[in-house]
Amino acid sequence: MKNIEKIKSGYTRLFANEYYNKKSIIDLTDTELSVCSYLAEFWAYVYAVVPEEHGHFTIFDFIGYTLDKITNEKKVVIPPKIVLHAKDEVCRYCWGMDWETIKNKKTELDKIGMMKFLRGHSVMGRRLRKGNNVVIYGVSDQPIGRTMLASIIMKEAIKLRVTSGARRHTYDWIDFNTLMDAIDKDSLDLADYRSCDWLVVDNIMSKYRTAKQTTLLVDWVDPFFIDRFNNRLPTILVFKFDVDNPAMMIEKRFGVGINRIIDSKRTCRILLSGRDVSVNNG
Repeated sequence: MKNIEKIKSGYTRLFANEYYNKKSIIDLTDTELSVCSYLAEFWAYVYAVVPEEHGHFTIFDFIGYTLDKITNEKKVVIPPKIVLHAKDEVCRYCWGMDWETIKNKKTELDKIGMMKFLRGHSVMGRRLRKGNNVVIYGVSDQPIGRTMLASIIMKEAIKLRVTSGARRHTYDWIDFNTLMDAIDKDSLDLADYRSCDWLVVDNIMSKYRTAKQTTLLVDWVDPFFIDRFNNRLPTILVFKFDVDNPAMMIEKRFGVGINRIIDSKRTCRILLSGRDVSVNNG
């Protein structure tokens, strides 16, 4: 994970000017500096960890359609039933309540009030203690929000730094191919990936591999995911295919560790492609 001190310093100056109309950090009172510092630390970690294009998304941005900027026409990419189920799963995982409750609350509160409401109902500390994983998956040739949902959940994990003073938590976000490369080369980063409190492994794809390649893949990644699972470190896996399809043969093609995370009762599963869904939150 990147060193955030320089990024945090920039955000602190930004918030000093934005919230208190002060050009320099030294002009802030102790209380003002504390507020700016906490906000700056949060956004610095978001900047360092979450993919840039997803850093500002919230659960209210996940709507299941795209908007043509020229014609202003909506293009549905996920059926409404799938959208609702995904929102429910994310809301239960992050705040311990369903989407309908949060949506209704948003109509009653202003922006700051809503932020305080969600902050006060966060269950991310419990998710960390229990080692609750997340599996986001679905088949589509176009973006359907898999990485967006992972970013929303990761941001809530980072917010624990502000809400509960969890200042020692660590985070990382990597593509599956990057992880395999790090394992193959025994990279120095591998220890960080293996031990960080919250990890997103993005862009896990199903593609043809020879029997030898599959054996190597399983040998490489299995100990990594088994360690994280056994140590109850929340892992968010983002698959670009349907993990429930028997033809995928997850354990054979990706190993026991990944299969154990997918099938665990302490894993929240979020399906983002068009077939029947039911509530299934670990």
